[in-house]
Amino acid sequence: MKKLIFVGLSILILSSCVDKNDYIREVYVNIEIPINQPEFSDLEAIGNSIFVTGGVKGIIIYHSNVNDYRAYDRNCSFEPSEECSYIDSINSTVATCYCCTSKFLIDQNGITANGPALLPLKEYYTSFSGGILKIKN
Repeated sequence: MKKLIFVGLSILILSSCVDKNDYIREVYVNIEIPINQPEFSDLEAIGNSIFVTGGVKGIIIYHSNVNDYRAYDRNCSFEPSEECSYIDSINSTVATCYCCTSKFLIDQNGITANGPALLPLKEYYTSFSGGILKIKN
């Protein structure tokens, strides 16, 4: 009986410590970007990336191959509800959140390269046709 009470209290205590609001929010994303416009010229070269508005805290667009682009939310997956929890910079294919020092590989599905974040960046669906990049969820 003591074990049952101990297990019950342990579950109650542990579940109360988890912030159920600390997740990357779902927001509607339906963006069309004309890649040939001057403001998106940095995306002409494979391996380059830019930040655009949209998503929760902005979107990273990464040109991964000839007609292949990837789009990630800038919201860091570690404590995403924190005001400072977003990708600040990208160096080559490594995206960095200076709030928690997590690093993510945007050429490999946004997986974590260095924590404390354990989850990858949130990725959006992309399609490219006729010079138009579509980003959706």
